[in-house]
Amino acid sequence: MENAYELWKKGNSGSHHVWGKIELEKRGKVEVIIFPHEKYTFLNKLGKIIGIKHLDQQVRILGHSKAYDILYAPYSLSNTRFLLLLKFLGLYRKPILVTVHQPFLGMNSKNSFIRWLSRKVLLQYDGILFLSEKLMENTLKALNIKDEKSLSKIDSAQWGPDINFYQNFKTKMLNNNGGYFISAGHTARDYVTLIEAFRRMEHQLKIFCTPKSMPEVTDLPKNVTIHSEFIPYAELMQFYVGAKAILIPLKYPERLEGCQGMTSLQDVVALGKPTVITKNPSINIDAAREGFGITVAKGDVTGWVDAVESLAKDRASFQQMEENASRVYRDKFNSELFADKLEKAALKIHNKHRK
Repeated sequence: MENAYELWKKGNSGSHHVWGKIELEKRGKVEVIIFPHEKYTFLNKLGKIIGIKHLDQQVRILGHSKAYDILYAPYSLSNTRFLLLLKFLGLYRKPILVTVHQPFLGMNSKNSFIRWLSRKVLLQYDGILFLSEKLMENTLKALNIKDEKSLSKIDSAQWGPDINFYQNFKTKMLNNNGGYFISAGHTARDYVTLIEAFRRMEHQLKIFCTPKSMPEVTDLPKNVTIHSEFIPYAELMQFYVGAKAILIPLKYPERLEGCQGMTSLQDVVALGKPTVITKNPSINIDAAREGFGITVAKGDVTGWVDAVESLAKDRASFQQMEENASRVYRDKFNSELFADKLEKAALKIHNKHRK
């Protein structure tokens, strides 16, 4: 988080990557202190052995209990497992507020004991903001959460992009018609299907990924280029600006369906770009229903070909999609709307524990 904050201060990244800190502090009711990510590497090495990520940070936070009122963890379990154990044992009493992006630990298990344990762990948190309404509904149903006390901890919040960061890039887009399609990201990406679709077309495609997410394709078409080396976010934006549309191909097991694709969708609406995205029912913003994109089924090569060709040929629809993306950004999907929910959740917890 320190790195994301530094990038924001330098103007190289949006405030949404700092998960509400900037917007909350501008409002003046909630201060967000970023606790240093790592100090003692041996603790994290130990944590890796015993299955607890970011153990160092969790151990160190125990010595700073007087410095904060609420522990806010945007990545929930990834850096609170040890603290949840202590909380379960009554050894850690600070309230914890989290956001949940993916199916919670064990919630989709067929084993009733594992689901019971998942419920117990989840409800150790004092505030729970699901970034997907469908994911929240599925969790409540799977874990049989119905009582008023538990439900009072839970809400949904639409994480959305910074309202200021993209303005300079949108200005540059005014004189840029775009000469290629672009796809970027490294989580749950189905670049193989996308490449096979572009093998049937002449349009240019640029893929930005990581070495781990680089697609295994033996015969790469000449119209497709893959960039697997690290690229700063601000530089990636320059490539987005030059693109006709942003493509988001996804693949994941149904039991792990969550907010896959949401980060890239933020870039879509913030830049006012059309998109083609693999349909994910757990993303609150439906690109097709909102009129700024086309959705295709998982692994559907023909569907991708049809969608991309449709975008390339129908200029009137293309322009309407650009307008609709900007409307969604303004009205439904931005960092201020996320901060509204986050602030309410934080103040609710604070008022409850102050009594």
